[in-house]
Amino acid sequence: MNKIIAHYIFAVSVVLLLSACGGDGKSLMKSVTGRPGETIVVIAKGVWEGNVGDTIKRYLSQPQLSLPQEEPILNVVSIPPDAFKTFETTRNIVLTRILPSVTEPSVTIQYDVWARQQVVISVQAADEAGFVKIFAEKSDMIISVILRAEKMRLMEMYAQKKYKEETISDSLVKTHKFNLNIPKGYDIVKDTSDFVWIRYESPLISQGIIAYWYPYVSDSAFVTKNLLQKRDSVLRHKIPGALPGSFMTTEKRFIVSQTFKNRGNYSVEMRGLWKVEGDFMGGPFVSLTTLDLARKRVLTVEGYIYSPKYNKRDYLRQVEAMIYSVSFPDQKLNDKINDMYQIGEPLPKQADTLIEKQASK
Repeated sequence: MNKIIAHYIFAVSVVLLLSACGGDGKSLMKSVTGRPGETIVVIAKGVWEGNVGDTIKRYLSQPQLSLPQEEPILNVVSIPPDAFKTFETTRNIVLTRILPSVTEPSVTIQYDVWARQQVVISVQAADEAGFVKIFAEKSDMIISVILRAEKMRLMEMYAQKKYKEETISDSLVKTHKFNLNIPKGYDIVKDTSDFVWIRYESPLISQGIIAYWYPYVSDSAFVTKNLLQKRDSVLRHKIPGALPGSFMTTEKRFIVSQTFKNRGNYSVEMRGLWKVEGDFMGGPFVSLTTLDLARKRVLTVEGYIYSPKYNKRDYLRQVEAMIYSVSFPDQKLNDKINDMYQIGEPLPKQADTLIEKQASK
């Protein structure tokens, strides 16, 4: 069977299967299968072994940023169309379609097609050159969709009562006015008026969550240089190393940051490597700094990993899912203030009035 015929048969089967999944039957669906990060590409063997396959592998298997050792961003496996039925519940699926009848190259995203919490990405083009072009152009989006699905699966699991360490969540909300969904097995190591350290220890790895907060004075607090200075200042005094005089700090050569809105609040994500000054420990971290206008404070929540003998990508994604669960009991007030305030501008008097009313309650 040549490549064109194989793609045609597969395209027809996909249409039929998608049609059969109509209606709201998610509750009856199977759960996704496959390991974290696993992504199957449904593609004819001959196409996979050529330029199309090389392009897919180059983007989907590129190294994950901010890890001390190289690990692929996704674990990519190719599946021929006639074997797809066995793998249709896989968590992340890339369907390929190369047919002369395709009038315009495209990438489409679907969720929960054959299983709950599944993401299915369909990429089509009239020929291989067109496929390579559209895949390269949309590769960032494709990766982003898959990584977001990976994170959401973990976040949804950690929010469930049977997995969540509710004593930690309840304590954070009651004492510090923010929530985190932390799975069972974690313990609070240190808890002060402006700092919390939560940790899971095993013979294999150490995973930690750190939170600290301080008054919001100006938007300069969100400049990467200032965020790093604050991080190092806090960790120097709060996270000691195993040896006398040692402490956690930042390896500043490998910092990646981005600014965005998280749950409607101005936020900055930073990724990089931590190390222990005066010792030989280190590993990756990811931090999320958020503007909590209802309390006129800046909140940083960070997850870090220590796993010297094992791969770190999936462990880091676990703590990332935890820090991205951060939420505020005063979010409705934050939403009101966010509607009338732009970062870098003076806080309107009306916003100050709303904050004062909330503080007096």
